[in-house]
Amino acid sequence: MLKSWKLQEVGGAVTLLICGLVLLLMPELTLVTIANVIGIFVIVIGAFFLVSYFMRKELAAGNNDLIKGLVIVFVGIFICVKSELVVSILPVVLGIGVVLSGILKLQHAFDLKRMGFGTWIRIAITAAINVFIGLIVILNPFSTAAWLMRLVGIAFIFSGVTDLVTTIYVSRKASEYYVDGKAEEE
Repeated sequence: MLKSWKLQEVGGAVTLLICGLVLLLMPELTLVTIANVIGIFVIVIGAFFLVSYFMRKELAAGNNDLIKGLVIVFVGIFICVKSELVVSILPVVLGIGVVLSGILKLQHAFDLKRMGFGTWIRIAITAAINVFIGLIVILNPFSTAAWLMRLVGIAFIFSGVTDLVTTIYVSRKASEYYVDGKAEEE
């Protein structure tokens, strides 16, 4: 179970590192790409409703697939054309992700404290920094979305690195905890 947890945590940390590097090095391209992908995804959903409406042979009273499809397609087109709207919302969503990563690290710190390791405070400090950076991203004190994307990239890199370090450290300490028989004493 510990190996499975460790693999998941390392995979998540590496994903954060890669996303962070992309956001840091190519913020403008990332912003445009994300907005367009979201817009296209919404258009495809709308198209499914439209196809569903036109493929139906029987009359279905109360079925609004035609209007749903049209509205959703127009929303997707709007997102593609007005990508700055999506771009202004996206950093908040990403910042929430960084805050949640910090809260998860805080849980790991409390787990270490419950196991009796005095070094839990280091993890708690990195968790607090993680939450702080995430809150800065959410509050968006910067004037351009590109700089905010760079900040999100830095936050993702920090989060990924601290996730890796935390995972390795907690994994080692948990192994010591179970090998030394402390778990059986409680």
